[in-house]
Amino acid sequence: MKTDCLPDFDSIFNIYKKRVYFYVLTIVKSPFSAEEITQEIFIKLWLYRDKLNEINNLDGFIFKIVKNHALNHLRKAAQDDRMLKEILSFAAVEQNNIDEKLVADDYRMLMEKALHTLSSQRRLVYELSRHEGLNHEEIAVQLNLSKNTVKNHIVSALKHIRSYLSENGISIAILFLFLS
Repeated sequence: MKTDCLPDFDSIFNIYKKRVYFYVLTIVKSPFSAEEITQEIFIKLWLYRDKLNEINNLDGFIFKIVKNHALNHLRKAAQDDRMLKEILSFAAVEQNNIDEKLVADDYRMLMEKALHTLSSQRRLVYELSRHEGLNHEEIAVQLNLSKNTVKNHIVSALKHIRSYLSENGISIAILFLFLS
């Protein structure tokens, strides 16, 4: 509902700060990242504070921003192995609930099935990169391949794995968490 007597920014901040933080935390699984994203969201809201009274559904508007920021963070994390490992370490600590562990095991099993659909060479290159932590040059030397061939194998493997998991109902956010 559109309202001309929208609360001031301080009131909005106090009403939403905890809800925003915990919603982001459930997505990114990292308290540090959740704090950063929450700050970014409120900075964005502060910059648009004069236009907030034009918004019909403030709650929906804020949580749309929250969702977008959190998913953007996960997309960036998928490109940054260091950040991804941090997220996964927090996710592992957070997964105390038996149901969550079962779901995570199902996702890992699907990931394993996706890996087994790769050619043996591509799977080996992927595992040396992602599981053994070798860089492209080290893999190239070990397997007597060019660095470009190694890079192409990894890119193709990731594309295939994403497609396989997507076809099997894994959402984009979960996909980023389990592609390590």
